[in-house]
Amino acid sequence: MTLEAVAANLGGVALVALPGLGLVELFAPLRRLPFPSRLGYSYLLGLLTLGGALFAGSHLFGVPLRRPAILAVALVPAVLGLIRRHPRVHSRSSRWQLAAVLCIAAICLGPLTSALTAPLGDWDGRMTWSPLAAYLRAEGTVDASVLQEDHWWIVHPRYPPLLPLAQVAVQETFGAGEDDQYYRALYAAFLPALLLVLYDGSRRAAGTRTAILTTSSVAVLPFLSYGAGGATSAYSDLPLAGFYGAALVLLLLERRRPSAGLAAGCMLAGAILTKNEGALLAIAALILASLRLDRRHSSWFACAAGPALAAFALLTSWRAAIPNRQDEDYFAVLSLPELLHGAFARLPVIVPEILRWTFRWSSWLGFWILFLVILIAGWRALRRPDARLLLLAGLVPAAIGWAAYAVSTRVEGLMGETWDRFLLQGMIPLAITFACALQKILAHRVDFAPPRSTYE
Repeated sequence: MTLEAVAANLGGVALVALPGLGLVELFAPLRRLPFPSRLGYSYLLGLLTLGGALFAGSHLFGVPLRRPAILAVALVPAVLGLIRRHPRVHSRSSRWQLAAVLCIAAICLGPLTSALTAPLGDWDGRMTWSPLAAYLRAEGTVDASVLQEDHWWIVHPRYPPLLPLAQVAVQETFGAGEDDQYYRALYAAFLPALLLVLYDGSRRAAGTRTAILTTSSVAVLPFLSYGAGGATSAYSDLPLAGFYGAALVLLLLERRRPSAGLAAGCMLAGAILTKNEGALLAIAALILASLRLDRRHSSWFACAAGPALAAFALLTSWRAAIPNRQDEDYFAVLSLPELLHGAFARLPVIVPEILRWTFRWSSWLGFWILFLVILIAGWRALRRPDARLLLLAGLVPAAIGWAAYAVSTRVEGLMGETWDRFLLQGMIPLAITFACALQKILAHRVDFAPPRSTYE
């Protein structure tokens, strides 16, 4: 990759991060965070702002997907954040925290370098997301005729377009040629974003040093960096894991205030616009959050649900004009009797495959064995309501996968392609649960910082 391409890739990361950094200043629970944690949330918010605004502007108002609109969408939130900048609440950063951040940065440098030096090689990135981005960019609209005319052979034409729109923004802004891949760093940057959100959630739930141990354990997992869905791919699973996990941290571990609810709702909107199962994950997150609901906090819940509903309405409106073809339509074949029958009748096939992929050393380095050992040894952590809710939330993607396998006509092949990615989607809540159990085990030996529900 040429120096020009490397510069454009890094510029694409900045194009996403800048509006997010501005928007973080508008949410009290986020602007009070230490700077590294703010970076994780800001990258996710920036993606939603950039891709979501282009989506709404193009579909609802016919705004062309060209450089002037893209730059306006990126710069306005950044400037607004500077205008509304609040006095910074200083928080102490220990040498351990600094060491953890440097360790994360060093680990993430590997997949970033790989992404910048090798062409994209994964199936979904080359067959789904990048072609969709090319169609949208060529026609300058999210309502491209190639999607709406059913005689064109398109793979997954109705997939949520948030990531392809982000690709369009980067490619268009930096004048990419047809074969240039200026979006590779865009995807690689989701790995540090996910790890920073994980660190923030683990710190809230289990203290600083446990958060460092947990985040370090997750950061080294090969699948997150090099798997089909990891940082060197152009799959949407890593962004989806970030959005879902960030929403859960804000819903389950933050004080129930409208600003926290609105920030969580933006993360849920990002999940809905990122991948098909994002809508199901958003519903699950809201159901789990409702278990914390009482009359005093109804506005908090409404603020969380509002952006998610708006994103779902926008996606539904866009899909209405697109005939579905070359896609699995699970909802057309999914009925409760068939689901229950398939889920149990296929146990002899599903369970061995799940065990095979979950404990595959080359992808997970035995992490899920360690997870089970720590969870069992520290089971008292599950007495905490937030830990139980996080565990349930982490199992939701696996449950969605199980439902798909119960009705799929090619169950074994589908599991090989997707099970690792379902584990990835639930990584943040599962890892925070791991941190809670680990803190229980080690609390009598190490002077841990006390768990906190929010930063002050």
